[in-house]
Amino acid sequence: MREYVMSERNYWSRNRVSRRTALRSGGLLGAGLAGAALIGCGGSDEAEDASAATSSSASSSSSSSSSSAATQAATQAATQAATQAAQTGPKRGGIGIGQSATVYESFDSHRTAASPVLQITSHFQNKLLRFSHPDKGEVVGDLVETWEQADPTTLVLHLRKGVKWHDEGPGAKNPAAAPGREFVSSDVVWNLDRQMRGTLEDGTEASFPRNGYWNQIGSIETPDDYTVRLNLKAVDVTFIQGLANEFNYMNQPELMTAVEGKHSEIDAGNVIGTGPFVLTEWIPGERVSAVRNPSYYDKTKPYLDGQVWIQNFTDPVAYRVAFEQKQVMGFTDPDPTVTLAMNADKPDETEVRYNGVANTVAAYTNTNLPFWNDNRITRAIDMAIDRRLIIQQLHGGLAKVSGPVTWIQGAWAIPQEDLATTPGYQSGAEREKDLIEANKYWQAAGGPGHGEIEWTIAKLWSDRASWAITPDLISQMFNDAFATSQFKGVSKTYGEIIPSWFAKTFDPFFAWIPNIEIPDARADMKSAFHSTSAANIWSVNEPDKIDAPLDAALSEFDYETAYDLVRGVQDFVVENGQFGRHIAYNYVVPALSWNYRKMTYPGDGEGWSFLSGSLWAHDAWIDTDDPTWEGASQPAPTPL
Repeated sequence: MREYVMSERNYWSRNRVSRRTALRSGGLLGAGLAGAALIGCGGSDEAEDASAATSSSASSSSSSSSSSAATQAATQAATQAATQAAQTGPKRGGIGIGQSATVYESFDSHRTAASPVLQITSHFQNKLLRFSHPDKGEVVGDLVETWEQADPTTLVLHLRKGVKWHDEGPGAKNPAAAPGREFVSSDVVWNLDRQMRGTLEDGTEASFPRNGYWNQIGSIETPDDYTVRLNLKAVDVTFIQGLANEFNYMNQPELMTAVEGKHSEIDAGNVIGTGPFVLTEWIPGERVSAVRNPSYYDKTKPYLDGQVWIQNFTDPVAYRVAFEQKQVMGFTDPDPTVTLAMNADKPDETEVRYNGVANTVAAYTNTNLPFWNDNRITRAIDMAIDRRLIIQQLHGGLAKVSGPVTWIQGAWAIPQEDLATTPGYQSGAEREKDLIEANKYWQAAGGPGHGEIEWTIAKLWSDRASWAITPDLISQMFNDAFATSQFKGVSKTYGEIIPSWFAKTFDPFFAWIPNIEIPDARADMKSAFHSTSAANIWSVNEPDKIDAPLDAALSEFDYETAYDLVRGVQDFVVENGQFGRHIAYNYVVPALSWNYRKMTYPGDGEGWSFLSGSLWAHDAWIDTDDPTWEGASQPAPTPL
């Protein structure tokens, strides 16, 4: 029996998503809009539902005795936790230690498709709003202090006064920067307008993956320096959550205009922010550092004096040794048993938290290119992917298959029991039938005559020791499915993959992408498949089957009606082999940390499943009174 079976069972039971809970998010203002934002991860048991209801601006009308008891229990637990927090912290001081990626696609979060850059930008930049509970979609003001919904299509943002762009650090010293200038409404307009246009300041077309989201805006008004009025083209009940999307950090117009033409040249001198930390060094694959912003608008945050990201570990042994010697604060391994064994070795000094991984795992075929644009090939590939085999081989079973909407966004996903009877997701005798059907499509479309097919695996993935078998695993999976030897696994860096992704010239590949960006999956579905979306890499154009129902779902306040619309689109997408966007699964990671590292979390034993960089930047702290703090490394950040 696997060592983590019991822990895994507890994780799944805690994270069953209730559709009732989907009606209770506090993500939108106004009585009508409050019920429209839907959550991604939360318990469906009555206690969790009650807890969600008490923390949301949209209250439940249930008056059952069981719900009342659960509410009381949840309130008592919350009070106890708050009292304990007041007694033990948070404390100020200390240096946080993370790991930097070896390659960053861009220093501009607006133009990146992958999430590694966000662990850095989240510390030195701000968003208009930020998630206080990423998994439920609950938001608080960031650069925006208050906001109001004047009517269903008009959102008025009131900016904080006195927020300043950093006046120190490499970015502030760039001759093009405007250090120390106040953040005002024209900054908001510039950041939104460039994404709506999809061009750089000189008119050059560029890839802005969230272009479809911002194009919901019909016009922007700025009555004064601290007010922004967004007039939407139509009702979009996901819009507020989108303002807190981890990719929507605010760039300084003066500096970004000067450097956006070299957005892949990663350097601390090319960026500036208003955030809780000032970036002082950014050398990919080596070291990144930041220090506390002494002029931050929130005088109580951040708790840490600085943050250092050391080189990402590809050697699991070196990583383990670094953790054991307290050179790093946390540890994960693609093999969950390694992490659990380390916790078992020091159960009183470390803790494990489980979280679903928002970086969805998928295979991608390029339906813009000849051969791959034949729907028979697309459907053959989708049915040939042995999702459950990959989960067992690479994750020891600690994952769940996902359809077009991931299981992490459970309120919107195709239920697991339905996926179990869906071609491409079946097992046993039914999978054998799928393979027979897939072979018919492959043969009819001339698959055997296409010659050798290189299937790319992201190097960041295959460089991990536990996943080094992936190139062979994926190629053999297809070779077995089609009784051929055509498929060959190769590894490439994201630096090679991403540019060809945006150019729509990419070879078939298997990796992470896309990230789940907000709990409400309607926005992700529009981004992926709507004909007007710049992120619709597969050039899907289905006005009646996809565009119309998604548009209707985005403006629908009734959850059941909206779910039915989204489910209909998902079923159509699956019937068409997912149009080349072959979503496979999302896995779960048990993450280990020393007890002295503290953070705001969704619950006991749980970490955040959705991207939570800004929450880490604001809420992480170190308990220097904890016994495990003794001997902990504290590298000095590069000073200002």
